[in-house]
Amino acid sequence: MAKNTCLTRVENLLKGSSIKSVKRDEIINLIQQSMAEKKLSGMDEVNIDKISKDVTEQIKAQKKQDKINAVNDEILVRKKVEEQLENFKDDPENGLISLLVGTNELTTGARQSVGVAQNAAQGQLIAGFNAELKNAGVDKIFADADMATQERIAIAMEEFAQQKTDIEKRTGLKPPVTEKNTDIKKVAEIMESYSELVRQKLNARGANIEKMWGYVVKQSYDQFNVRAAANRLNKKLEEITVPENLQGKDINYNKNFTAWKNFILQYLDGDRTFANTDDIDNFLLNAYNSIVGNKIQIAEGAGNIFGTKNVAKGANFKRVLHYKSAKDWFAVNEKFGTGSLKETYFSGLMTAGRNMGMIDSLGTKPKQNFEKIRYAIQQRLISDQRLAAAQSISSYTPFDKYMKVVDGTIHTIEGGTIGFGAAKWSAITRAVGNTAKLGGAVISAAADLGIYGSEMKFQGRSFLGGMYEGFTGLARRKNTQDKKDLVEGMGFLADGVVYDVSGRHTVGDNLTKGWTKIQRTFFKYNLLSWWTNTLKENTMLGMANYYAKQKNLSFDKLNKPLQEFFSLYNIDSVKWDVIRKTKNGMVKADDGTEFINVANLDQISDADIKRITGIENLSKTELQIEKDKFKYSVSGILLDRSIYAVIEPDARVKGIMTQGLLAGTGMGEAIRFLGQFKAFPMSIMNKVLGREMAYIRKGNRLGGLSTDAGRAEIGRGIRGMSALIITSGFMCYLAMTMKDLLKGKEPRDPTSTKTIMAAFLQGGGLGIYGDVLFKEQRDAGSVVAGLIGPAPLTAIDLGLAFKYALGLEGGKAGKAAYRAISQNIPFLNLFYAKIVFDYMIGFQLMETVNPGVLKRVEKRMKKDYNQEYLFTKPSTSNKGF
Repeated sequence: MAKNTCLTRVENLLKGSSIKSVKRDEIINLIQQSMAEKKLSGMDEVNIDKISKDVTEQIKAQKKQDKINAVNDEILVRKKVEEQLENFKDDPENGLISLLVGTNELTTGARQSVGVAQNAAQGQLIAGFNAELKNAGVDKIFADADMATQERIAIAMEEFAQQKTDIEKRTGLKPPVTEKNTDIKKVAEIMESYSELVRQKLNARGANIEKMWGYVVKQSYDQFNVRAAANRLNKKLEEITVPENLQGKDINYNKNFTAWKNFILQYLDGDRTFANTDDIDNFLLNAYNSIVGNKIQIAEGAGNIFGTKNVAKGANFKRVLHYKSAKDWFAVNEKFGTGSLKETYFSGLMTAGRNMGMIDSLGTKPKQNFEKIRYAIQQRLISDQRLAAAQSISSYTPFDKYMKVVDGTIHTIEGGTIGFGAAKWSAITRAVGNTAKLGGAVISAAADLGIYGSEMKFQGRSFLGGMYEGFTGLARRKNTQDKKDLVEGMGFLADGVVYDVSGRHTVGDNLTKGWTKIQRTFFKYNLLSWWTNTLKENTMLGMANYYAKQKNLSFDKLNKPLQEFFSLYNIDSVKWDVIRKTKNGMVKADDGTEFINVANLDQISDADIKRITGIENLSKTELQIEKDKFKYSVSGILLDRSIYAVIEPDARVKGIMTQGLLAGTGMGEAIRFLGQFKAFPMSIMNKVLGREMAYIRKGNRLGGLSTDAGRAEIGRGIRGMSALIITSGFMCYLAMTMKDLLKGKEPRDPTSTKTIMAAFLQGGGLGIYGDVLFKEQRDAGSVVAGLIGPAPLTAIDLGLAFKYALGLEGGKAGKAAYRAISQNIPFLNLFYAKIVFDYMIGFQLMETVNPGVLKRVEKRMKKDYNQEYLFTKPSTSNKGF
């Protein structure tokens, strides 16, 4: 951007000024920003001496904030080092993993991780916003607003923001809000005020985010629409001329960038957006690359949060695109945003929550601080001559995959244009697999009830009581609105609202809006969304009720399993007393059932916060941050254990399954295909069985079988695993029986070894591979391919079809081709649709392409499971077309 000629006057004045403590280019840069923000066209409109003084004060304030951040980070690092050395003295590597993503170790703070803090912050931000909408009675209009209404809301948001600018201070007049509909005005007012609250919360944690209307909604872009900008704008690539100075070899990428750039330039506030750059093309290219690669979502600490000011010219900061007005922003968002205004707003809240959780756990420079913690612990171990323990944490490498999950890097795309295409189409391929093969997942999910019971037993309740609670919750089908509001206040986010239930089986993909909607629809139709949401709601309500029942007991009077459980999240006697004694800390639902009221836990007294932190001289801002953190910590317990009771992969499992490999890279895509449908069994192994194994490890540390304490812990672990395996196996036999009945088959012989094996495999989360392991038409190669993943399995089928066709083996070729096609048609596998298809069309097709196949299937059923069809055998009524 060309420099304003008036700035030369300022530069000359600065040369002779008394300002010595700051760099002159910083002052010039900040003056440019101030001019743009105040819509000033030249320096003649302001008092040069005054603005120079204001700018100097801003720079001094930033430097002061940097010093405060550095001090706070140093305090945090030292505190974390001491905690790690005390709690994980025998296993420092697991301690550092616990700090990032949590572990199952039975030691203080093992689950108080960055990942848990982020989930809690995200849930509480959305819960707080939803509560404001509901209290005002405008939640429905927010959720259902059409595009025209959304634009009116956005315009009103900007006008409400303008009322709080310095215009009012200078003139005493408030700019008018032109919207006349009172409900739309109320939605806009709440959205804007809550957006400003989020910005202030981030600034209180060390960021320096400039004031802007709609801060929350401005963080969201659809990377796929941005990457395909020409098509989105109905332009032909061959008609787009790329400037000669544009760097890069991929002409189509550059043409899409050019189309995007030319479109948004007409809507951007150029003076404000480009106040600190003379190279607009390069600025926008960097912004484009960041959006396409999904890098704007990374939580890198206070200095790199979206919107953070950085007056140093050329600094590496997240570029902010400022629009002329809300109407202009909406025009761009309609083309390149993440979806509806609701989805866009929630996406921004999720990003803000991820940043808050990261900063609260690891400070304003999280990656650097984690490395400081690791290095300090390593050096302490070396000085104590504990060389083997020091060697286990001698590098950052083992922790990188977990950091990439919690900071969001794992959701970015690498590999350039080829990588972007690979990531997009690979994700779509996996989505096709989800919607083609998980039609009966809700029936296989019967194992959840055994897992639910085992989690309640872990917390000091009864195994069977937990299972009964799960059963009754499902039988009730849905909770009352009163209880739904309560559980939302705990931070619960329903599957399909901000993320997808497919995460139970596949560790996240970056999907287009279209395929995201298709998956959400599919999991609604196969009932898995209902099942998962209902069980998770009841899990959180059950835990909150259980804790509320203990409110009259001091910490030392709680049963031992509950004491040990609370310690995993650093809940000690002081914190427990605050929870149980806080005014309005308990609440009764419409049926009289009492629960811990998480929504009110940020209203604890200043004295309570000082007791919790052990610090007396906390400022007003610091007190509020600590209150937020306390509330989030309790919410985090409920959220974290809900995905133990109703299994989903947590940050640790995601790190293990992706190994930090990014989408778009060869190995990154390979490991995602390998991991498809493995997230559920991997989560069971790492979280549920791993939780019981932790007792055995603890017992061995206490002397093993040679001591009473060791035997007690080992026995508890063995009993826990045994109960889980037996109960889950039984529940999965019921699930298999239900599947068979839906297919018109008799129940399998429960005394058959193969039946027992199948039940236990499904209980371990491998039910999705039942067809691979137990169908007669699979050969050894197919079994191996199926265990690798559904995509290789389909490739094997297609390869076999071609092989048999070339060998003139028509029956086998037809069978393989039919299998490859029929098992990859989205929605066909829905448990209630599949049986209809088979009896109307499927069996006839099978017999047509491979005569006699139905009779062979029936013989294998009888031989392996002593099982027959309940009604007419398919082979008798289906002779082919």
